[in-house]
Amino acid sequence: MGSNYTAPIFVLGTQRSGTTLLARMLSSHSSIFIQNEISVEKVFRQNPKKEVILTRIDEQIRKRHGLSLQELLQKKNKVMWGIKDPELTDYISCLHQFSNESKFVIIVRDGRGVVNSYMENKWGLGTNAYSGAIRWKEEVLAQKRFMMEHPEHTILIRFEDLIADMECQLKKICQHLEVEFEEKMLEYNKQKADFKENRQNVNTNRRPDIKLTKKWQQKLSKSEINIIESVAGDELVANNYELIGQSIQISAIQKFYFNLHQKVFGEIQQQYKWRSFLIKSKLKKMGFL
Repeated sequence: MGSNYTAPIFVLGTQRSGTTLLARMLSSHSSIFIQNEISVEKVFRQNPKKEVILTRIDEQIRKRHGLSLQELLQKKNKVMWGIKDPELTDYISCLHQFSNESKFVIIVRDGRGVVNSYMENKWGLGTNAYSGAIRWKEEVLAQKRFMMEHPEHTILIRFEDLIADMECQLKKICQHLEVEFEEKMLEYNKQKADFKENRQNVNTNRRPDIKLTKKWQQKLSKSEINIIESVAGDELVANNYELIGQSIQISAIQKFYFNLHQKVFGEIQQQYKWRSFLIKSKLKKMGFL
């Protein structure tokens, strides 16, 4: 059986929804390789055709691994491949052209947990409960619309279900991908990852802890929970998440403040992130890291 180069697996989900964890689990399968994040803005710039996307992905693989995709798959003895990147949702319109051949795996996580993680990681994605909730809801709705257009090629799982019963959820995904489930997928953390450990992905190197799914309940204030549920409560319920806050009305003044806060502090946080990245890159080239 040869690798189907033109039909990658796409793993989608919002930032902080468990996409990296899922990619590690899938890559633990003897037949599957999932590339953990690529420079999607370079791959999907100017709404390219399928052939151009595949060529650009191959270029990204070469930069990361020093091998072409075909060479990498041969080295790893894999016959299926895919990519995982939370930013894929921003370019989801480009993925429709893969819908006849590819398989899509979408993972959704409780929006309150996602928003809490946005604010803790200080990426600028969601500097407050209001802006974070809007971002989560818009991305989840975009993924849902895609799934409704391609139901036979898409599977949706919840992060919380994956943590609570990993074997059951992985068997569902394997069935969707038309491969046999392998027990070693449950011990993904014992296999070497294809990416460097950092503060954002450290939990993917351990066995999943069910406490992670409820951490937001202790981290978020009652006011923040109320705000998130007021913005995204309908979508939380649609994904079988129970609301625990109070129904509130967010005033125009509050919305103005939250949007201004996001615009100002979100930009500051993004600039800090990239400056830190550039500094670390320079130090690495100089041999200090």
